[in-house]
Amino acid sequence: MLKPDLSSIEALMKRSASKMVGLATISAKSKDEDAAYIKQLFGFLPQDVEGIHTRKEGEGEGVWFRLKDGRVFNKFGKPSSPNHALYDKVS
Repeated sequence: MLKPDLSSIEALMKRSASKMVGLATISAKSKDEDAAYIKQLFGFLPQDVEGIHTRKEGEGEGVWFRLKDGRVFNKFGKPSSPNHALYDKVS
């Protein structure tokens, strides 16, 4: 599991948000608006992220956010299995 810094997590979440809603960027918003927008789309904030997985068994490469409370979400904010054994194995 990767453990990037907060600014890297924020950037990754903004890129995912842009892809979800088909916008080029959301950075034109204020920092408070950015946070509210991210929370609305994902259901969590960058500071809630413990780490990022880049591979999941049965799905291959991708991005999964593991939260500090143990929950896992894919790059579109959809819940995923929290089972550690499913992530980051190289076949």
